[in-house]
Amino acid sequence: MAKKKQIKVSKETQKTVKQGAKFGVVGVSNTLIDYILFMVITTAFNVPLGQTYLVKFISGPVAMLNSFFWNRRWTFQSKAAIAPAGAKFLAVNLTGVFLIRPFLLWVFTVPAVALGVFGFEVAEAIGIVGLLPDTITPDWMVKTVAFGMATVIGAVWDFFLYKYWAFKEK
Repeated sequence: MAKKKQIKVSKETQKTVKQGAKFGVVGVSNTLIDYILFMVITTAFNVPLGQTYLVKFISGPVAMLNSFFWNRRWTFQSKAAIAPAGAKFLAVNLTGVFLIRPFLLWVFTVPAVALGVFGFEVAEAIGIVGLLPDTITPDWMVKTVAFGMATVIGAVWDFFLYKYWAFKEK
């Protein structure tokens, strides 16, 4: 019988994987907080559709505060001073929101549009498009794939900058 080879994983890698899982949980909670608060405010105050974007100026920062608190305390268990960590956290988020993610959205809707087109073709081939033909259009799929790719790649950006810069202790 062949002996199984054990793969040795360093303690640092194990720690990073655990932090990545926690980061994902915090990310889901941020999204839920953002979405629920957005929906409650827009519904409770009967915000006209053309003005709902303004509510993101409330729900987004609340979700961002949640992200800062839980990533600092739980994900990275940082004891770094709160003011410098907060400033770095904000810099990472502003760069991600206003530079990284818009650039990635452009990449996946213009030069790499084929990925979204392929996604539509797969959805059409397996019958998903037929379920909501007026909603799931080629443009909808391209935007959805682009948004998803920007979100995932942006989350990787956020994770590593939080870990190695914003919440890093000296």
